Amino acid sequence: MSPQLLEIERKVFRLPIKDREALAERLMHSVDEKPLTEIEEAWVQEAERRFAAYRKGERRGVPAATGFKQIRKALGW
Repeated sequence: MSPQLLEIERKVFRLPIKDREALAERLMHSVDEKPLTEIEEAWVQEAERRFAAYRKGERRGVPAATGFKQIRKALGW
């Protein structure tokens, strides 16, 4: 790793976790060949909003089996 990259890494690791998560997402998208569509970006923002609410204790998680059962029921499967 270059000295410049090591310095950036040291600075990034001092950021709050939320900022590091946002930066990681932006970096991952920067190496993707196609940018997110408006709809995809909206879903990312919604997922971040829901996850933040979960971490604050404002929302509760649902076991995967229960969630999939609810989805199948809603779809009439």
